[in-house]
Amino acid sequence: MTTIYSKFKKYGIYAVICGSLAACQKSKFAEINTDPEKLATVTPEGQFINAIVQIHSGDFEYYYDYYRTIMLFTELSTANGGNSANFIADNTGNANNRYGYYYTRVGNNLVNIVKLIEAMPAEEQTKRAHEKAIAKLLNIYYAWYVSDINGSIPYSEAFQARYGGTITPKYDTQEALYELWDQELKAIATTLADNSVSQTNYGSSDLYYGGVSSKWLKCANSLRLKIASRLSKAAPEKLRAIATEVLAAGGLFESNADDLQLVAGDKFTEGGNWNPVGFHSSKSLVDFMLANGDPRLRVFYQQNDYSRENFDSAVSQKALPANAVFPNNRYVGAFSSPDAVTAYPGYFRTRKIKNGEGDDQNLDTVSLIQYRLFQPEYTYNGLVGAGHVTFPLLTYADICFLRAELAQKGIAGSDPEGWYYKGVDASIRNYDAMANTARLPDYVAVTEDEIGNYKNSPGVKYTAGNAAGLIASQAFLNYYKSPNEAWAILKRLGMPNASTPLALEVMKASGVVQVIPRRASLNVADETNLNAANNKAALTEMAQNPDFGEGPSDIFGRVWWDKK
Repeated sequence: MTTIYSKFKKYGIYAVICGSLAACQKSKFAEINTDPEKLATVTPEGQFINAIVQIHSGDFEYYYDYYRTIMLFTELSTANGGNSANFIADNTGNANNRYGYYYTRVGNNLVNIVKLIEAMPAEEQTKRAHEKAIAKLLNIYYAWYVSDINGSIPYSEAFQARYGGTITPKYDTQEALYELWDQELKAIATTLADNSVSQTNYGSSDLYYGGVSSKWLKCANSLRLKIASRLSKAAPEKLRAIATEVLAAGGLFESNADDLQLVAGDKFTEGGNWNPVGFHSSKSLVDFMLANGDPRLRVFYQQNDYSRENFDSAVSQKALPANAVFPNNRYVGAFSSPDAVTAYPGYFRTRKIKNGEGDDQNLDTVSLIQYRLFQPEYTYNGLVGAGHVTFPLLTYADICFLRAELAQKGIAGSDPEGWYYKGVDASIRNYDAMANTARLPDYVAVTEDEIGNYKNSPGVKYTAGNAAGLIASQAFLNYYKSPNEAWAILKRLGMPNASTPLALEVMKASGVVQVIPRRASLNVADETNLNAANNKAALTEMAQNPDFGEGPSDIFGRVWWDKK
């Protein structure tokens, strides 16, 4: 991972992009969106950096999709005061922002790069083969991310109207997309491995890898394996074939230095829509992490308000009884199950005291999520944070856990225990780096002893008889900062669950078990939409799946890869 710190620290990412690159000015993009001839004045480098920024600047996605939806029903966090009986239905109406982002912010920029290069003289095209391949790779990643919860989407014919293509692109089925993406990533890897001609590169416009093709080659191979993992139920033999081929060829991520992730500037997540305030830690995760000494606990969650000073003040002000015992542990998780919240009404109790300035202060018993992990600019005690936010897309830890899973199941590869421990180690180190980069308040860096003790703890130590649950539990924890992947683990493996080492709650409301959503509420185009016919055809085709649900808006229905 390459980080453009010198620019980010001083200006923040928006100033870098919009201030120093004319291609990123709003007026310039307004021109090219209405006049195709203006595209020639825009560079591949400008389009590429803009695409990266747009991938990560979706604050509505964090506000609606992550904080209020996915993180709650996957038990990564809980709502303020506990989840209500209708918390799933109440929070999904504004989700699925990724769909609009792809078609208005991301895909167009990446396709423009390909078309810009294809319009160049043959010699120049040859020198930009790697740039073209990298743009295609990133487009595949984000299209896959969109399809993951939407199923069929316009892809092969999308973004072509400016270049003589259709303004009514067909929807590719998800099954067809998985076949196409595998072929494309294989071809991309071949291109990136070819250094017979000296290549230009994106340089500092590549905020992930600084234009280094060898890093992107590893990314192409790793992404190919990652996408294939979704086929474990829908097309297991296809997964086996792809995994066997990829692992035999090698060239995957080898360390955290290979991670595809953006470290953005200290102004990137400022503003209200990034604000994670009020969301609590979940009891299922906190209890497991406490019991096993997980160093990531202090990265994921804050200590509660009962410092020694606050505790003593509460006792002296009679907010606590005189015989109250100071708690040794300040990490307390909240119930995710609505029925449990109702059964323990005092669990979320806050006590009011007067602080040193004589102002009211509420003491929260339950730990909150680490605000600055998501929004480093968050203000604590009047001090604005100056850290940097990390956005992981695909990491070495991800690949380690996937390789452990594939080997443990006998699908491809070997040494599940070794890959499992490599995954645990890589994940802890990556979150330690995120914490330091974000400048979490009073953060204490992870030690080697902590990592060693954690790997030898009862809920983490590898045993062949419990390998599947161990791998799933640790992969799930690794995806705390990537909620879509935590959700995907639950859908694909059915783990972690109430019986795995990381034991999730069985969430109930009025005694009824609450199942998690499986996909997004799908867009139904109205009759005035130019592409209404293709939209209708796609929904009709998806509805042939017996697991599709009761209609496009049924979030408990399933897309093609998510078989029962």
